[in-house]
Amino acid sequence: MSRKGQNKKTKTISMSKVVNTSRKETSWTVNTKAGPHTKETSVALGIVIRNYTEIVKTMKEAKKILNNSEVKVNGVVRKEHQFPIGLFDVVTLAKQKLFFRMVFDTKGRLVLKAIEAEAKEKMSKVVRKVMTSKGIQVTTDDARTFVGVKANVGDSLKISLPSGKVTEVVAFSEGAQAYITKGAHCAQTAKIVAIVEGTEKKEKLVKMEKGKETFETIAKNIHVVGKDKVEVEALD
Repeated sequence: MSRKGQNKKTKTISMSKVVNTSRKETSWTVNTKAGPHTKETSVALGIVIRNYTEIVKTMKEAKKILNNSEVKVNGVVRKEHQFPIGLFDVVTLAKQKLFFRMVFDTKGRLVLKAIEAEAKEKMSKVVRKVMTSKGIQVTTDDARTFVGVKANVGDSLKISLPSGKVTEVVAFSEGAQAYITKGAHCAQTAKIVAIVEGTEKKEKLVKMEKGKETFETIAKNIHVVGKDKVEVEALD
């Protein structure tokens, strides 16, 4: 008989490339459940607590911290160790006075960047725009949906935490600052100087400028973060 349902186990050697952990220490790893991010673009919350923050040594201890409601993701208490954590998510451990934002390192892996206090906002990229019976609906890369927000695919929404309300729309346009998520310039922020529209066979290109250097990347590899200069520190 054929197997039904998703595979609930994941071998460490097969886990997503964005997970920044050793693939040789153990045979099995924690699989992410369905949530705001896909398996390919996220890390399980249990791995974040155990391997990234290193405040515990075992998954059993990580689960205990989660069950005690000590961990917040984007201002909301999360207890599921398989909850997916993705780009720009805010992880808070108030009892330990630890505050982090998830970013990429220069190798394209998700890492924690320590921040001074719990962040009250995050940036989400619009990846889909459709017409519904209630009006125009936009969907972001962290599975948030909004009706009536005037934004286009590629724009970014500044989200207030934990309310989840949109406070600002940052357009994907020339002059905006963008965070690069893949390629040789991964984890850097640069200014958009030109946008070259694509065709059916060619993807949309974006010409970027960082200091005296200019380079190109495809539109899906950038995440607009602001109108003025914004520096998200790259980690090696």
